[in-house]
Amino acid sequence: MNNLTTLRGRDSELASLLEGIESARSAKPQLVVVSGPRRVGKTFLLRHLLDRAKDFTTVYFEATEAGERDQLRRFTQELATALPKDSLLPETPFVSWEHAINTCEFIARSSPLAVVIDEATYLMTSTPGFTSIVQAAWDRLSVRAGGAQLFLVLSGSAVGLIEDALSYSGALYQRPTRSLRMSPFNAAEGFAFVGSPDPVAFIEAYAACGGYPLHLDAWAFDESTDQNLLRLAGSPGGLLLEDANLLLTSLPEVHRRVLITVGQGRAKLSEITNELRTRVNRPLESLTKSRLLTASTPLGAPMKARPFYRVTDPYLRFWIRILSNHLQRIEAGQGENVLQSKAGEWQGQLGTVFEQAAREHALRLVATEVVDREAVVDEWWSTSGEQCQVDVLGIANGRTVLLGEARWTAQPLARSAVNELGRSLRYVPDPIPDPWLVLWGRGGVRPEVTVGKILGYGPHEMLAT
Repeated sequence: MNNLTTLRGRDSELASLLEGIESARSAKPQLVVVSGPRRVGKTFLLRHLLDRAKDFTTVYFEATEAGERDQLRRFTQELATALPKDSLLPETPFVSWEHAINTCEFIARSSPLAVVIDEATYLMTSTPGFTSIVQAAWDRLSVRAGGAQLFLVLSGSAVGLIEDALSYSGALYQRPTRSLRMSPFNAAEGFAFVGSPDPVAFIEAYAACGGYPLHLDAWAFDESTDQNLLRLAGSPGGLLLEDANLLLTSLPEVHRRVLITVGQGRAKLSEITNELRTRVNRPLESLTKSRLLTASTPLGAPMKARPFYRVTDPYLRFWIRILSNHLQRIEAGQGENVLQSKAGEWQGQLGTVFEQAAREHALRLVATEVVDREAVVDEWWSTSGEQCQVDVLGIANGRTVLLGEARWTAQPLARSAVNELGRSLRYVPDPIPDPWLVLWGRGGVRPEVTVGKILGYGPHEMLAT
């Protein structure tokens, strides 16, 4: 385990924010929106950024669920604390957020000012029209002569609210000078974040922790997977046992029920509707827009094809699939028995995570032109006739140019795996005469198998960037 004292794995996000700081320093005011689920590292990144803005007066304000007057009082105090004692500030709290933003602009016309309003989505709830207030203040600032050295960040975990505010009909449409959407690390990013440990052990960690920095940092790679699972997920107060409630707390009740229903295996709209006995179209749309759910159709399927839904995040899938129905038993000290009884579901979770890691690796193969650089990559399955499923399919110009299979098996994959993959050519969309065949195996692929356009990879090659 490491201590989260230095910023890791967010180089591109930090570089973008530092560019914004430089623009603000040049009297080009910056309005930045940062969104992403809880535990993804938004606050850590923004505090690190403020530490780097050496010549700026910096204000970090964390909004809460309190009312507007209390929020304004606290913001006034934070601003007063950050400014020199001889600064002119109102003797009483700001009367409105418009007043607060205008005052920040006034200050920034004399010296650089960086203000982070974290969990700004609480203000969207407590202050009617908050985003419209920001819009009006920013529009006025933008047209005034003589730019202020102002760097204003609105950050939030309620991704749906922020998406709505930034949409075409939202108050902040085209207002931010830059917008960052932070997601949990994918498998390769997470592997680098924890220092590239044993790749098989990492995939097991990632299957339970997902791409959340705090979760991955809590995993001890000098302990066994069973020990980690028991400590973090099978013990009262364990981080992985408790954290899902924090991640789901911002969701309306019906959204949580839909998410859990999908995580428990209901993948079709009809199955979800029948289980919950209510209309779920809008929650499904919202959860998909927020990237909590993925609506999957076979690669190359028509736009109107009916999707299968799945929980996007490995950690939430793990919590719903393995822990959620047994919370009381774990709290009563029976966590080890629960985890043992869920061994089958755990292996299924590992297989799903390994397949997704293979698709992510295939995308890097395309990006680095190891395989056809025109290929679009995703999973595929037949929707009629004989059933066929392909873990990784690549299509270029309407034709299949790549087929791949990922197997979470300890033995290196042999020629028989290539033969099975080759039989799928009868079903996939219009394959070219000699497509790429790619295998990913937990135990790697036998060297004699990888000839010509047959490629094989083990976990380390999949995860190394």
